[in-house]
Amino acid sequence: MWKRNQRETICRLAGLVLLAVIVICGSAGSMAQGSRGNAAGEVREAEGKRDKEKDEKNGKSVKSGKSGKSEKSEKEEMEEPEFLKEGQSYAYVELKHGVSPVLLVTDGTYGYNGLEASFNSVVYGQDEEGNWQKMQVIAGSGTAYPIRYDKGGIYVTGGHFAAYYSMDWENMELVQEEYAAETFDENGNVAYFYAADGKTERSVEDNRYLVALYDRYEKAELVNFRKREGIV
Repeated sequence: MWKRNQRETICRLAGLVLLAVIVICGSAGSMAQGSRGNAAGEVREAEGKRDKEKDEKNGKSVKSGKSGKSEKSEKEEMEEPEFLKEGQSYAYVELKHGVSPVLLVTDGTYGYNGLEASFNSVVYGQDEEGNWQKMQVIAGSGTAYPIRYDKGGIYVTGGHFAAYYSMDWENMELVQEEYAAETFDENGNVAYFYAADGKTERSVEDNRYLVALYDRYEKAELVNFRKREGIV
């Protein structure tokens, strides 16, 4: 009888010890898991901080994930010229290597493919002080030939010629980079001419240069003019 009670007592003590071990191990595991979770959180926080610093260094906005610049283009943000006269319209054109867009001003526009186009314009460049300097007058030969542009320059054309202008940013000049034309004598004989890089035009055998310029012109973007606000 006594031995049986002794065995039962020993068994109960062993059970209590085992339960205590289980409780202690469980608490340690929870603490370890919590430590691992905290460590992982700290790693994620550190990585997020590094990414944020990297984005700020690259000029990105952390809130929007986009460039720090406004979503509007520079030409949309620029104010309208103060020297415009009644009835005049203007457009900003961004060309490569330019620190600011060039400004085109015209006395008249017309609807063309849903935009306000013009076939003639005065071109202005902005100096270091922000003042607009008149550079050159460009003109096509009618409403069928509105002014167009690409990243490299500005196109004007007509029924028998095409010209391409680019910017000389160092000297703030609009230069005629390419010119091609065809002419007819009194007997209807045709002659073709071409000039490049500001050189004097020369006679060429066929209209390949003229056709090439026309093709580039057709693929270029229309200059979209708008009237000064408050002027009807």
